[in-house]
Amino acid sequence: MGAPKTSISSFFLSFLFMISLGATAQELPPVVNFDPVDYGAGNQNWMISQGEDKNIYVANSSGLMEYNGAEWSLYPMPNRTIVRSVRVVGEHIFTGAYMEVGYWLKQPDGKLAYTSLTDLFPKPIKDGEQFWHIESVGEDVVLQSFEGIYLYNTQNGEFSVLDLPVQKPVTGLYKAGNKIYFSIPEVGLFEIDNGKAKRVIPASQLNGLELIEMRKINNGLEMVSRRGRFYRWEGSELETYNLELSEKLAGISLFSALQLEDGSLVLGSVENGLYITGRDGKIVSHFRQENGLNNNTVLSLFPDGEGNVWSGLDNGISVINLDSPFKLFQDNIGRLGTVYTSLQTEDHLYLGTNQGLYFRKSEDDDFTFMPGTNGQVWSIQMVEGNIFVGHNNGTFLVEGEEAKKISDHLGTWTVKKYWGRKEHFIQGHYNGFSLLKREEEGFVEYPMVKDFPHSSRHIVTRQNGEIWIGNEHKGVFRILLEDSLRNISSSKNYTFKNTIGITSSIFEFNDTLYFSSRNKIFQYQKGDDTFSEKNELAQILKGYKRISGRVVSLENEIWTFGDSQLLNVKLAQLKKGYDLNSIFIPKALRAIPQGYENISSLSESRYLLGLVDGYLIFNQNLSDPLADYELRINRVLVSGLEEDQTSISRKEAGTFNYKLNNFTFQFGFTEYKKFLVPVYSYRLKGFNSRWSNWSPDPSATFKNLPFGDYTFEVRGKIGNELFSGASYDFEISRPWYLGNLAIATYVLLFFGFLFLVHLGYKREQEKRIRENEKNLRMRNLEAEKKIMELQNEQLEKEMAGKSKELAVSTMSLIKKNEFLTSIKQKLQETGSSSEVRSVIKKIDQDINGEDNWKFFKKAFSNADKDFFKKIKAKHPDLTSNDLKLCAYLRLNLSSKEIAPLLNISVKSVEIKRYRLRKKMDLPREVNLVDYILAI
Repeated sequence: MGAPKTSISSFFLSFLFMISLGATAQELPPVVNFDPVDYGAGNQNWMISQGEDKNIYVANSSGLMEYNGAEWSLYPMPNRTIVRSVRVVGEHIFTGAYMEVGYWLKQPDGKLAYTSLTDLFPKPIKDGEQFWHIESVGEDVVLQSFEGIYLYNTQNGEFSVLDLPVQKPVTGLYKAGNKIYFSIPEVGLFEIDNGKAKRVIPASQLNGLELIEMRKINNGLEMVSRRGRFYRWEGSELETYNLELSEKLAGISLFSALQLEDGSLVLGSVENGLYITGRDGKIVSHFRQENGLNNNTVLSLFPDGEGNVWSGLDNGISVINLDSPFKLFQDNIGRLGTVYTSLQTEDHLYLGTNQGLYFRKSEDDDFTFMPGTNGQVWSIQMVEGNIFVGHNNGTFLVEGEEAKKISDHLGTWTVKKYWGRKEHFIQGHYNGFSLLKREEEGFVEYPMVKDFPHSSRHIVTRQNGEIWIGNEHKGVFRILLEDSLRNISSSKNYTFKNTIGITSSIFEFNDTLYFSSRNKIFQYQKGDDTFSEKNELAQILKGYKRISGRVVSLENEIWTFGDSQLLNVKLAQLKKGYDLNSIFIPKALRAIPQGYENISSLSESRYLLGLVDGYLIFNQNLSDPLADYELRINRVLVSGLEEDQTSISRKEAGTFNYKLNNFTFQFGFTEYKKFLVPVYSYRLKGFNSRWSNWSPDPSATFKNLPFGDYTFEVRGKIGNELFSGASYDFEISRPWYLGNLAIATYVLLFFGFLFLVHLGYKREQEKRIRENEKNLRMRNLEAEKKIMELQNEQLEKEMAGKSKELAVSTMSLIKKNEFLTSIKQKLQETGSSSEVRSVIKKIDQDINGEDNWKFFKKAFSNADKDFFKKIKAKHPDLTSNDLKLCAYLRLNLSSKEIAPLLNISVKSVEIKRYRLRKKMDLPREVNLVDYILAI
C-alpha cells in the first residue's frame, strides 16, 4: 500500500496550475506545519493515532514519533525499519513495520518501552512482509499486511491468522461503525465476522476497485476509491454517487480519506494536496503547498479529540484546525502582497495592498486586480456613499469594479467628510492636506492648503468645522480654514512629550477625541483645551502591552493591537462605561509593519485583519474551547556534573543522590491550534519562591542544586486564560560527608578539638601564668634588689653621714680632751694651789665624764648599731672599758688618738690593747684592729 509513482504530463501540470489559481482566494482554517527538522525524524508519515493522554503518535519512516504538544520524541524500531502503521488501544501503542509487529507502553519516566509480538505469530513472518494498517474493536487488534490479516487479543495475548479465501494481496483494511472490513480487489470486499472472513461485495461488483475509505450507512456502505469515485453498496449492486465531485477530482489520485462526524469528507491526494467537502459533496476547502500545507502528497489522515485533522505527508506533517474561529487567506506566492486596508460592501470585498487594489464578489471567486491602481494603497473608506481609495499616486473613487483617479496630489493617506461645507471632503496627504468637492459632473480637486507641509495621516473632522490632524512627529493640530478653503485661519499645535512616534494616531470614539501613542491614551478636554492622560479609556487598557499607538475606530467600537492579542472596546450595553474584549492572536502570527495594523468589519461579529501575506478572518463570538486543556509535566531529566541526562518518573516524588543535582523539567499543553500559543511561568520552591517571567519555552533547567527538599511548580496561560499548575516534589539527599553519622562525627571531632584546644589553651595559660609569675618574681626580685640597693645606698649614705658624725664627734672629743689635757698640764705647771687642783679635778671629771661616753656610744651605735651585740656575743668577758677600746679601735683610731679619749697615756693604751688581745685570745699573727673591723 505504498505511495504509487505517477507520471504526469505537461498538460496535466498546466491543469493543476489553473486549479491552483482558481483556489488562491480561499479562506481556510489555520494550518500548523511540522517539518522533518522540527520533529527530528524521517520525511514520510504513514499513519497517525492519539492516546488517552491526548498525545499524538505517528508512524514515521524513521520510527515511532510521539508529540505531547510541546516536544517530539522519536523511538526507532529494534530493526531500525520504517514504521508503516500505528494504533493506540488503551495503554498499548501498537506499531507495524517491516517484518516487525509489537506494542509500546509508557514507563514511569515518561518514555516508551517496546515489546515485540513477532515471536507469538502462529506462523513465520514472510521475508519482506510489512504491516500497513492497524484497526481495533474492543480488546481485539487487527493488523493488515499484503500477505494477510492477523488478530491479536489484548486480554489473553494470543495471535491468530484470519483464513483468506485465496492467497492474494490484501490491499486495504477499514473500520466502518464497529465492523472491520478488508479488500482483495480480485476477490471482493470482506467483513470479519466471528473470527472469519465473510464476503460483502463480490469481485464482479468491485471490479478491481482500490478502496481507501468507507463508512456505515443504514442499508450498507459508502466508499471512496483511489481514483476519486464515490460508491454506495446496499446489498445488491455497487452504485456511484456524488458525480459532480468526482468530475472535479478527475485526474487526481487519492491516497487517503477521512469521514468526519458531521458527514463531511477529507480527501488526501498524491499530487494536489487535501480537499474538504461538505455534506452536499461540494468542495469547501482545498489545501495545497502554496496556501499552507507542508506538502502536496497526503499519506494519512487522522481526526484528534480536539477537532483537528492531522495530515501525514510525504514530507512533514500538517495539522488543520477545522473547528477554529479563524479563517486564513495565505498569499505565499506574493500575488496580492501585504494587506494594508480592506472594505466589505454588499457586493464586493476590496483589499488594498502594497501592490494595488484587489476585489472579489464572493468567497468562491478569485481576487481580481483593479486596473490603474498598481502601487501602494493606504486606505479604502466608505464616506457618504462614496468609496475612496487613498493611494501613493493620489485619490481614487471606486464604483463597483472600476477605479477612477480624482486627485493627483501625491500620497493620499485618508479621505474624511468635511463638516464645514456640504459635499466637501478632506484628504490627508504625505505633505499636507487638501479638499474635494462633489458636484454633479464629478469631484473637483482643490489646491493644497497653504502653510501646512506636515504629513496628515490621521484626520478627525468635527461638525463645528474643526479639522484635527495627527502627525507622527509634531503631535496634534487643530485647524480652522478660511472660506476659500485654501488657507488656514487658525491653528494650534498640541505636543506630547516623549510620546510621539510613527505609530501614534488620533481617533474619535463615543463623540470624544483621543490621541494614542504606544504607551498612553490622551483624551481631549474641551473645557481646558488640553489632552489628559486621566480618562476611562486609558484606564481600561492599562496593563495591556500594546505594540503600537494605532487605534482603528469602527462604528461604536475601537480596536487596538496588543503584544499577544487584539483589544476591542465597545460601549457597555447594561452599564455605564465600556466593555473590553480580547482576541488572542500572537504578534508573530499577524506580522505587519508597526503603525499600519488594520482591521475592518465584514458583518456583525466578523472581522478581517490584514497580514503581510494575506489576511485573517475571525468571528468575535467564537473562541477556541480551552477548558479541556491540561497543563502537565511531561518529563523530568536529571544528571550529575558533565553527565548525560536521565529521564525519571514524573509522577512520584523522588529522592536523589547529591551528585545528581542538575534538573530539567519539560512541560506543556496537549494543544495543537495555530493561534493558541501557550506561555509558562514556573518556580522552584526551596530554591527561589518567585515566579519566572512568562515565556513560551516549555522547559526549565536548574543546575548545581544544593541538598534539600524542593517543589517544582509550573502554571500556564493561553490568551487571557490562566491554567492551574502542575507540580513535582523531590529531594536531593545530603552528601555522605553531611549525613547524620558524619555530622555526629564532626560534632564529636569538633568537641574533641575544642577539648584539645582547651587543654592546649589551659596548658599555655598555665605556662604563661608560670612565666608571668616567674617574670613577676624576677621583677619583684629586681624591684627588691633595687629597693635593697636603694636602701643600701640610703644606709650607706646614712652610715656615711653617721660615720661622718661619729668621726666628727670623736675628733671633737679628742680635740676637746687634748685641749683640756693641755690646760691641765699648764695648770699643773703653774702650781698646786687648791684652786688649781680644783680646776684640774674639774678637767679630769670632764674628760672622764660619763656624758662623753654616752654621746660617743650613741653616735657609734647609729653608725654601727650591732657591733656591741656581735662582739659581746663572741667575747662575753669584755668589760665596758674593753668595749670602749674596741669601739675606738673599730673606728681605726690610733693609740695616740685613743689616749685623750680615755684620759690615759699612749703607753697605757698599748697596755689596754695588749690585755684586750689576751681576753679575745687572738693569735699573734691576727691584727687586733683588723679582727675588730671584720666583726
